[in-house]
Amino acid sequence: MQVRIVTVLACLCLLVPAPAAAQTDAGLWRFVHPNAKALIGIDVQRIRTSHVAGEMASQWHSMVTAMPFPLPGMDLIETIDRVVVSSPGRNEKDPDEEPPLLIAVSGKFEPGKLRQMLLKAGSKPQAFNSVTIYRPQDQSSQDFGFVVLNSQTLLIGDVKSLCAAIERVERDPAAPPPGIVERARDLDLAYDFWAVLLTPPSSLGGDRFPLADVAGELTGLEAGIAVRDGLAFDVNLHAMSERAAKDIAAQFSELIHLASKDRENHPEWAGLDRKLKVTLEHADVHLALRFDVKDVTRLAKSLDEGRARRQQLAAKAAQLPDKPPELQKAPERRQVIRIEGLDEGPREIPYKPPR
Repeated sequence: MQVRIVTVLACLCLLVPAPAAAQTDAGLWRFVHPNAKALIGIDVQRIRTSHVAGEMASQWHSMVTAMPFPLPGMDLIETIDRVVVSSPGRNEKDPDEEPPLLIAVSGKFEPGKLRQMLLKAGSKPQAFNSVTIYRPQDQSSQDFGFVVLNSQTLLIGDVKSLCAAIERVERDPAAPPPGIVERARDLDLAYDFWAVLLTPPSSLGGDRFPLADVAGELTGLEAGIAVRDGLAFDVNLHAMSERAAKDIAAQFSELIHLASKDRENHPEWAGLDRKLKVTLEHADVHLALRFDVKDVTRLAKSLDEGRARRQQLAAKAAQLPDKPPELQKAPERRQVIRIEGLDEGPREIPYKPPR
């Protein structure tokens, strides 16, 4: 459920128009986990007003409608301005325990309506200090909760992290944020979707971060996506060694090259390899992709056409019978042994092959 929430907040931010460009909400930094080694920021309001959002709206709509799960408060997504996700990673003393997760959301909420929506979804209220934590009751999310702090702030995360965050704010509202925030501020100004990781991705592996185990050769990363003048991707990967960095660069370049040449299945990625810039600096790998406004329009059109083709193929496949018609068996040929050269002429003797 945690992964679903982060995914939906990231994707649905493109669906609803916002009135103006968003500004950095410094208040959300108060709710970053104090031991955070992973930090993600999403400027939802700015993304919603971008040209990319207008061009890609149909893609996001189709992605959301295909998701096989409901999320409490889906109709309130349009009121979200910014999202900050933080985690300290896995506990070394208990590696089987899920990494803590804390999500802080700013926006313009109706607290009463949001509380009723959580109750209607089956969440049970639990009092803690001066707030109420709404806890889902399904088996996979019993340690999870929502806190409607006020009309501007919603907190989501595991209950232990929520309680700790509430205690910190009540004890010292002006406490400085953790050190990772200083590293994230520059990214927050330059990008609309960014991430900082100060630990190997494997330390975040688990149900809450299912893709973290993939990048085993990394010690950390910074990444950013900007949608202000087209679409810009920048990723800085910190590898364990210079050799590992060279391997990562080669593998990523090959992956992009193969994707750009797959014109039959994914013509929308044609020419992608020409836009990728990969540079090495000791044990760091820098990846950059740039799409101008025309590129974004062309990409969106290609994606729409590709989705339409897949839908047509799926519709044709649905019309085919579930089972192929049974083939008629060919009549069995009579087998004989033919003897030539007899006075009375050729003679045929019926033959039955052995079992």
